[in-house]
Amino acid sequence: MDEEYMPAHIQGRKLDVLDDPSKTIDQKGIDVGGYIRISTKKDSQKTSIENQEKLLKQWADVNGYNLYRCYTDVKTGKYMYLRNEVQQMLEDLKEGKIRGVVSKEIARTSRDIMDVLDLKRKIVSLGGFFKAIKENYDSRTDDDEFLLVLYGALAQKEQKTTASRVKVTQLIKAKEGKTNVPLPAFGYMLSEDRQRLVRNPETYPHYRFMVERFINGWGQLKIAKYLNKNGILSRRGCKWSTSAIKTILTNPVYLGVTIYNTTTLIRDHEGKQKRVMRPRDEWIIRYNTHEPLITEEEFKKIQAILQERSEKDCKEWTCERKYLGSTLLRCAVCGGKIYGSRFMSKKKGAGYFYRYICRGVNGNCNSPAKYWDMEKVDWNIRELFRTLFGDKEKLFDYIQKEPGILNEDTSEFLKERDALINKVVHIDRAMKKQQSAFENDAITMDEYKTRLAELRAEKNEALARIGKLDAKLLRHDSVMDRLKKVLNRVSDKIERIHELPTEEVAEYLDAVFESLYLGEDGTIVDVEFKD
Repeated sequence: MDEEYMPAHIQGRKLDVLDDPSKTIDQKGIDVGGYIRISTKKDSQKTSIENQEKLLKQWADVNGYNLYRCYTDVKTGKYMYLRNEVQQMLEDLKEGKIRGVVSKEIARTSRDIMDVLDLKRKIVSLGGFFKAIKENYDSRTDDDEFLLVLYGALAQKEQKTTASRVKVTQLIKAKEGKTNVPLPAFGYMLSEDRQRLVRNPETYPHYRFMVERFINGWGQLKIAKYLNKNGILSRRGCKWSTSAIKTILTNPVYLGVTIYNTTTLIRDHEGKQKRVMRPRDEWIIRYNTHEPLITEEEFKKIQAILQERSEKDCKEWTCERKYLGSTLLRCAVCGGKIYGSRFMSKKKGAGYFYRYICRGVNGNCNSPAKYWDMEKVDWNIRELFRTLFGDKEKLFDYIQKEPGILNEDTSEFLKERDALINKVVHIDRAMKKQQSAFENDAITMDEYKTRLAELRAEKNEALARIGKLDAKLLRHDSVMDRLKKVLNRVSDKIERIHELPTEEVAEYLDAVFESLYLGEDGTIVDVEFKD
C-alpha cells in the first residue's frame, strides 16, 4: 500500500529516477566502452591506436568487464563538442549499450580540465561511470571530483608545456625566414629539407594564369569556372570557388614574404574555439624568404582592381543594420527577404541612389527581381508605426483582432483554466475520500487501486492542459507588455516619428515587429508582431 502514496512535491512532476553507477562497483561482466584519442591522422599513429585497444582489452579481461567496443577518435582538437566519437559514446550510454567508459589515461579524453569535468558529468548523468587506467581513477569513488580536478589539471599543464615548446620552435624558424606550413600555398612546394618554399612546376603556371587573366579583366567567378571546367584542382584537391581565388590573389606570400604569428585560438565561455588576431607588434614579418611568383607592381594592381570592384558592388549582404527595413521587410508575394541596396548614379557627380530589392529567391515570386524606392518605403514604415501607436485603443484592438497575431480569446482561456483548477481541487478531495473509504473497509484494495488510478489520470490530464493554457496566456501577456513599454517610450515622440533618427526608429520597430510584408506598390500590406 505504501507504493500508492506519493508526496505532494512529486505529484505531477516528471522527475528522472536516479541511476546510481556506484552500485556497479562489485558487478562482473558489465559492458564498457573504451575511449581512444590520438592527436593526428598520420599513419604513424595507427600503432598508438592498436596499442591502446590492446591495453583496454587486457584491462577489461583482468578486471571482469566486457569491452563492448572502442571509440577511436583520430581528430585533433581539445574540445569535446568537436569530436564525433564522443557523441556516439554518450548515445550508447543513453541507450544502455554500455554502463561505463574506460580510457588509458585522463589526458586521452581531453587536454582541457573543464572539458574533462564536463565529460565525466555527462557520463554520470546518463547512469555511467568513468575510469582511467594510468591514474587508477574511478568516478564511482570520487564524489567531490577532487582527484579528477587534480589529474585533469596535470594533463592540461602537460599539454600547455608541450604546445609552448612547439611554439618556440616555430617562432625561431619564422624569425629565420623558414616556413612552418605543412601545406604550401598554391604554386609553391616545400624544398627537400622542408624548410623553404620553392616554385612548384606543376601548379605555378596555373597561378600565373589567375594573375594574368584577372589583370586583363576576368572576374573571380570566371577564373574559378575555367579552372573547374579544365579539371584543375586546388591545393587540397577541391574545386575552386570565388573566395578561394580572392584568397590567392590577396596573399602576400607570393611576393616572397613570410608572415607568422598573426592569429591565435582562444576558448570562449561556451568552450568553443574562436580565432582572434594578435596585436600587430607580435607579428613576425620576413622579406625575401623565398622566390616571389608575382611582381610588386602586379600585386598592387590586383589589389586596386579588387578595391574598385568592391566599391562598385551595390549588394549590401551584411548582418549589420544599414537601412530602416533591414531584417524586417518581406515580399508579400513570395515571402522572401528584402534587401537594401545602393546604386551608383549614371549621372556624373550625382552620387548614389537607394532601393529595396526582392530577388525572388524562393522561386514563387511573380518577377525575377522587384525594386522599391527606399525613401518611399521608409516613409510608409514610419507612417504605419505612427498610425498604430498614435491611438492606443486602436493599436490593442488591431492586435486582438488581426489574424495570426493574437487571434485567440484570452478570456476563454482564463475561464477554462479556472474550471480546470477547480477540477483538480475536486479530484484531490475525491482521492482523500477513496483513501478514507479503504481505511474504513468500505471498498476493497482492488477497488481502491482502480479508482485511484482513474483519478490520477484525470488529474494529470487537467494539469497538462493547465500548463498549455499558462503558456498561451504568458505569450499574450509578453506581447502586450512589450507594446505597452514601447508606447510609454514613444508617447511624446509619435507625432515626430518622421523626424527621428533611423537608428532610434529601428530600435522601436525591432522591439515590436517580427516581419513587415511589402506590397508591389510599396505599402505595408501585413505585419507580424513578435511573440
